[in-house]
Amino acid sequence: MDISSMNQETTETSMYASDESEVTVLTMTESANIMRAMLSSIDLEELINDYYIIISDKLPCASLKLTFADQVLKTGQTKLRSRTMKISIYYGQPFGTAQHAQLSYSFSKVLTPVQRKLLSEVHSIFAMSLKHALEYYRISQLATKDMLTGLGNRNSFTENVSKLISISKRNEDGFGLLVFDLDNFKAVNDRFGHPEGDQVLIAFADILNQCLRDSDHAFRFGGDEFCCLLIDSNAKANKMVADRITKAINKHPLLLQHGVSSSVGATSFLAQDTCESIFQRADTALYQAKEAGKNHFIAA
Repeated sequence: MDISSMNQETTETSMYASDESEVTVLTMTESANIMRAMLSSIDLEELINDYYIIISDKLPCASLKLTFADQVLKTGQTKLRSRTMKISIYYGQPFGTAQHAQLSYSFSKVLTPVQRKLLSEVHSIFAMSLKHALEYYRISQLATKDMLTGLGNRNSFTENVSKLISISKRNEDGFGLLVFDLDNFKAVNDRFGHPEGDQVLIAFADILNQCLRDSDHAFRFGGDEFCCLLIDSNAKANKMVADRITKAINKHPLLLQHGVSSSVGATSFLAQDTCESIFQRADTALYQAKEAGKNHFIAA
């Protein structure tokens, strides 16, 4: 694998195909040490940082940037007039749709032929570990994300609320929980079919993302039931967020068209709470809101 040009995107296939020399720059011991270091972690951020330490020690690498899925990881600092090389990484199940990531190298100066050869060899070792880490990330996302809306799923909710309870008990902080159920959603599915119902769910998920702070979390708990975890919140703040979401629902063209509103149950963390107790309290409040009529808010 010979890397012979800068400032252009290069795929792994073309990199390998351009190698006409069997001469290696790395010794077997160096290769083994790099491989051992790269296999020490499956965490992408840690892997990129470890790789940057290795590559910047051997080459004038100013920074690395990995772009994948909806994420960007970067380490180092891009310098003025740096030379950039972008390499495509394909990963995923052999019989599934290939997933694409991009690794960008930024160099402070033009590489010599020997340095290009060294980069090729080190990158080849790193690419194997990177693909495993990317695939692990993809699978973990499947396990914790709702594929329709992109929000966290029930597993993700349980994981996040457990962490928040632990932090809150240790630091005496608080957080709020909102539970939503969409009014008239069943009628949309019955009259217009599930594809239209899916569009309603996606629209509501978008509203949650727009109305919450970056520190808050939204989840599709199941069906047309959604949850929000509000960091450092109290009863007054819970109501303010719920009102903001309700106003957004009342202005959304698709939700207005189908007469979809939302009932909301709310609660705040108590010192004796468990995952089950805090959710049960908010869910009971939601049930009371539904019983009181559509488009209601009740706090417990």
